[in-house]
Amino acid sequence: MELRHLRYLVAVAEDLSFRRAAERLHVSHAALSQQIGDLEDELGLKLFDRNSHRVELTEAGRAFLSGARRTLTAAKYAIIEAKEAAQGERGRLVIGTLGPLTSPFLPQALARFHEQHPMVEATALHMSNPLQIESLLEGSIMLGIGYFDLPLEEDEREQLGTRILFRPQFGIACSKKRKLSKRRKPSLKDFRYDKFIVLDPEYVDGYEHLLRGFCRQFGGFEPEIGAMADSP
Repeated sequence: MELRHLRYLVAVAEDLSFRRAAERLHVSHAALSQQIGDLEDELGLKLFDRNSHRVELTEAGRAFLSGARRTLTAAKYAIIEAKEAAQGERGRLVIGTLGPLTSPFLPQALARFHEQHPMVEATALHMSNPLQIESLLEGSIMLGIGYFDLPLEEDEREQLGTRILFRPQFGIACSKKRKLSKRRKPSLKDFRYDKFIVLDPEYVDGYEHLLRGFCRQFGGFEPEIGAMADSP
């Protein structure tokens, strides 16, 4: 059974005439009669009582007509929704994020996105960098936002692309008891003998690499890692 069989059935039921229905469908009378006959054979039901003077739906035909119309309507809207999804107007967007990193801007960005694409369901999921990469490769998320300082593996580079959204500012937090020079602004070198806290690679892959490179480039020293944290 195909959708055209249902369209032919509805047309004949509305016109109660194979000739008029055939003209409306732009098919031959014989072809339409054959298609209705094939449908009746497939269902094992007689859908129309017909003779040279009249065409009427049987009780089985009336019952089947109702379902046929619902099916055609559902198919129509399915096609519309598919076209809207292909054009980015409908569907879903699942984003993997590092909550503290994206909280300053993501809620507002998603609100604007919803205004522009009201039929797209956007969801943000909190997940670590490694899990984001795994989920992107599996297709369970469409976008990942996090710290991606380290290069991707070769097979990952073939499937994923990265783009810098913003460059966060760095700051140093230390105890109030720490004596700092009052005559000048503290510099990164002032902390070269301190122990640093980094984010656990299971949470943010590449953060330690980022910190070490930053200290070497702007402080001229190799930082000593004293502890790991599982969140920013």
